[in-house]
Amino acid sequence: MIFVHLTNFAQAAPVGTVTRLQGAAEAGALALAEGATIPAGAILRTGPGARLEIRFIDGTMLTLGEKAEVIVDQFLFDGAAGTGTARFAVNQGAFLVATGAVAKLPERPFKVVTPIASIGVRGTKFWGGPLDNPLDVLVLDGMIRVESAAGAVDLTQPGQGTAVKAAGMAPQAPSLWSDQQVGRAFGSVSFR
Repeated sequence: MIFVHLTNFAQAAPVGTVTRLQGAAEAGALALAEGATIPAGAILRTGPGARLEIRFIDGTMLTLGEKAEVIVDQFLFDGAAGTGTARFAVNQGAFLVATGAVAKLPERPFKVVTPIASIGVRGTKFWGGPLDNPLDVLVLDGMIRVESAAGAVDLTQPGQGTAVKAAGMAPQAPSLWSDQQVGRAFGSVSFR
């Protein structure tokens, strides 16, 4: 049974490629290495001290910090037809996203969901993860909307961030992050 699962996994159409890896990471039960391909539906996990960078078929870059778990729920892109969709489910850990062509499509079909809030993406670069709260989010370029069941905020300028203190709570009002906060955020996904 395991052989069949691994064979099917290996034959799924790749939507991304590992471009950098520090430490241990896996997609499902398969250990990853630089150059490995990632199919839609993959469950990505990083180990202690690990970092993982993936380039997706539309140019999106996803970087994960240590002890992260992200599911590539959906990733489709057809440049010729001008269609696509991307949805990542971040279950734990820090992440950095620099969006590619999918996020620039008119219907804005790029979304990141976490257990406590979702992030609607509009052609941007942003960081998210636990910093001082269960979910902190920082926009580096472009715009994002952070939304929970209790409310939503738009982050519209570089350096602006928000926090969601718990499931069921609204994101806090946007504020500019200090250099220390930005440094800690980047430190959680930076390769050494």
